[in-house]
Amino acid sequence: MMSLAVLSSAWLRSPWLLWGIGPVIASVVGFFVAAALLELLLFSSWCDNCLITYASSSNTPRKQLMAATHKRIPLRKQVRGCAMTLLGPNNIVNGMGLALLMLWAKPNVTAWMPGTAVSFLVQFVALSLVGDFGLYWGHRVQHESKLLWRLHSKHHAIDTPSPFSTLFIDPTDAALQGAIPFAFAALVVRPAPGVLYLYIAARIAENALNHSGIDSPLLDLLTLKRLPLRAPAAFHDAHHKYCNHAHKASNYGESFWLWDWAFGTLCPLSGRAASKAAAVAAAAAGQEVKHSRKL
Repeated sequence: MMSLAVLSSAWLRSPWLLWGIGPVIASVVGFFVAAALLELLLFSSWCDNCLITYASSSNTPRKQLMAATHKRIPLRKQVRGCAMTLLGPNNIVNGMGLALLMLWAKPNVTAWMPGTAVSFLVQFVALSLVGDFGLYWGHRVQHESKLLWRLHSKHHAIDTPSPFSTLFIDPTDAALQGAIPFAFAALVVRPAPGVLYLYIAARIAENALNHSGIDSPLLDLLTLKRLPLRAPAAFHDAHHKYCNHAHKASNYGESFWLWDWAFGTLCPLSGRAASKAAAVAAAAAGQEVKHSRKL
């Protein structure tokens, strides 16, 4: 039987496994573990006091709005859509595309992880910033283009999202917001493969959290959403609430509010303004997301 050390060495020597299959596995594990846990939280009453509600919807309970969404688009259909996005041929093609790109880039890979904790943090943070920059534009172009909006509108049919609605998307949408930003970040940063895997798993898990409607201080602490520049779950939730249309949408970023602030698309209706500029805009607009937070 092949030992773990032999398998690890063989994996490191194969760019198709290292940069193709590895990221696909990371995306599958990261998403389904996070989405399943978050759906369990929603099913329980533990997080009811942290669910986002909107004054513009008469503060209708979140679970009631989710039930209405599930009536239009059943949860089982959303789960099938997520499975097709991650386990279908498109994700395999995306993985092989990343492998081809890294074959061209020829990064010097000698180990799974960098030699120091500082190097790990630098690579992970750089991947997060560069990847979210790519996601911002991959998301924004789908609202700005009439053709791409027709594809992206499949996802926006879910006006009250939940974790398993995260990847209920068109394959082109998945490429523009997932595969291409991941590849762009990997090409720019040239990370160790283990750092890339952890980043992909964490990024997709965070995406599930951003679609959960849970705005919990405890979860924010555990997922580092309390750090500077980080976008809370309410940030993307407001995008689904107020931007179900092409053109002039807001809150395109996922991990950070930085890019929306820099390019003038920060929504003043987000639940918790993460910058002074957003807070001033929220006060000027006179509206904001309201949620009960008793955790």
